[in-house]
Amino acid sequence: MKVSHDQFARQLESELGAHAVSGEPSLLASHAVDGRLPALFCSPGTPEQVAAALRICSEAEAAVTPWGGGTAMAMGNLPRQVDVVIALAQLNRMVEHDDANLTATLSAGMTLANVQEIVARQNQFLPFDPPHAARATIGGIIATNLNGPRRGFYGSVRDLVIGMKVALTSGKQIKAGGKVVKNVAGYDMCKLFVGSLGTLGIITEVTLRMAPSPETAATVIASGTYEQMLQLVDELQRAPLLPAAVFVLNGEAGGAPDVLQRDWRVALWCEGFEESVARHLRDVQALAERGGTGAEILRDIAHHQFWDAIRDFPLQPGRLIYRVTVPRASVPDIVKTVQSWESSDGCPAMVGDAAMGTVWISLTANAAGAKWFEKLIAATREQRGHAIVFAAPSKLKETVDIWGPSPSVLSLMREIKLQFDPKGILNPGRFLDGI
Repeated sequence: MKVSHDQFARQLESELGAHAVSGEPSLLASHAVDGRLPALFCSPGTPEQVAAALRICSEAEAAVTPWGGGTAMAMGNLPRQVDVVIALAQLNRMVEHDDANLTATLSAGMTLANVQEIVARQNQFLPFDPPHAARATIGGIIATNLNGPRRGFYGSVRDLVIGMKVALTSGKQIKAGGKVVKNVAGYDMCKLFVGSLGTLGIITEVTLRMAPSPETAATVIASGTYEQMLQLVDELQRAPLLPAAVFVLNGEAGGAPDVLQRDWRVALWCEGFEESVARHLRDVQALAERGGTGAEILRDIAHHQFWDAIRDFPLQPGRLIYRVTVPRASVPDIVKTVQSWESSDGCPAMVGDAAMGTVWISLTANAAGAKWFEKLIAATREQRGHAIVFAAPSKLKETVDIWGPSPSVLSLMREIKLQFDPKGILNPGRFLDGI
């Protein structure tokens, strides 16, 4: 920093109030990023205060880590520097719920659980499915682009964001998109900030598309050999069905009753009107029986517990998690390839989204697991896909860029970063190629 710690703290206190700035050791320890403790913790109460805090940090050249619910801090490379954590917990109100048009405008610090509770009163819900949904905040979900099991049915985070407000390091606030679904004027700036990991600005408010609450929901799980499950997935993709999610899990992946712990499982999330869900369950059970496998139906608590485990799979504490993305037709090949690799820790747990072509691989967080990265990169390239280290303990990040090889558009990304954050104070080092 260009100024002393005390002078910097006083500047922040003058803008935010003394109550919003703290250097209390236990508070700083609970907001460490990959083991790096910040010097100060800030909790602005308004979007204007967020912008003011960013301006002060930029002038002092103090590195800023935006903080939502803290659920996804295992993502990203090791930060080069952590001086200030700016937490958004106080930005936690529903600005507007236009239930007639299925949209809602929310402060970025609201938790997803809080949003769902409010919009449920109008028989609606926000179709976000991030890990640790009870603590995840709206701004954090968008900044990390955390999609969940129902992405293929309701759309991705990018699809659901129709407007936002962002505080920049200059102290200015900008607005992108609007409050209606059809916004056609100019560039879609919202998509620039979705998945930017807080490296371009701090999201303070968003407008999102809601969805009608389904009348009922259930899960049907078939279990059997890998070949039987592949056949079932192939038949499901050709069947006239619209499940909310279709996932493939190996025996090492948790989340199902003990009676279903066989080699592989295929799980379908079905929701909507009772008649539609009943048809899905009947048809899937019939397909499973024709393939020589059994099927189990989960409802109510069991249904929710199963999918909670799937949601949380990518961010398991203390585990090394790879994310592989390939064309949907290549999922069986990449899974079979990974299954064939030898590991001293046994077979990794794998969960695959059959609709979107995403496979999550969970390994023991050690040097042996870290050596898989190069093999995964090579294997996915053969399938026209890519692999990243989605989450890992800080020790394993010391010698690897978790995002893999640099993309061809890296120079453009660096130029965008320079325009929005010329002094490089926002999450320095954590994004692609150390951006």
